[in-house]
Amino acid sequence: MTWPEGVRGRAFAAAYLVAFAVMVVGIALVLGSQLSGRDLLVWPAAAMAVAGQLIITGLARLLRDAVPASLTKGRADPRNVAWNRMSLGRELPGAWRVVRG
Repeated sequence: MTWPEGVRGRAFAAAYLVAFAVMVVGIALVLGSQLSGRDLLVWPAAAMAVAGQLIITGLARLLRDAVPASLTKGRADPRNVAWNRMSLGRELPGAWRVVRG
């Protein structure tokens, strides 16, 4: 995926890095709470995971034009391709490069 240039690209990349981290921590806390049998953190952790995923979904909609045609394979919706790549962490290295400059 091609991140936008300038401040906008850095802001989107930073938001993606934070959202992905929040989502992963939320999922890990939900699983940890379920494994331990203590339900104290399930709802806050689930809220973290959902919040991270909502941010990723919003970024995927905003960045749908940044998905190269080679990744869409002709028929796939660019929003779906962007969401899949971002949710799976495939865009982490690129986002990190954009944030670092």
